[in-house]
Amino acid sequence: MEIIMAGHIAKVGFTNNEYDYKFSEGKIAYGEGVMRGTNKENQCKLMATGGKFLGVALFRQKNSYDAQEYSDKTTVEILTRGSVYVKVASAVVAGDRAACGLNGKFAKTGTSSYDDIDAEFETSAEAGKYAILRLR
Repeated sequence: MEIIMAGHIAKVGFTNNEYDYKFSEGKIAYGEGVMRGTNKENQCKLMATGGKFLGVALFRQKNSYDAQEYSDKTTVEILTRGSVYVKVASAVVAGDRAACGLNGKFAKTGTSSYDDIDAEFETSAEAGKYAILRLR
């Protein structure tokens, strides 16, 4: 049985993943897109249209009753290259180019109020479901 959660690494055998670590500026849920924060060098916050996309906030193992998010002013592990599960805001098809919009949500390129990012969906998914996003 496969367990899929936002922010989980997909294709674990893939070894060319790249990561970054920044301090959170506000709460960031696992699997959401992040951009540079007020302090461009050391902080990150939820993606907003027109922001500089950094990557996806990765899942961190915690107690199951804890919120599935990074709290304000904590270190966020960000996947900048590799494959990760994300929840999509609208239906996507494998091969669609990806875009990230307000509050770090993902959709396919051409979606209103979403910025294109250097990524592609590797699996298809309906709105509100999980897809594998490949960051390049």
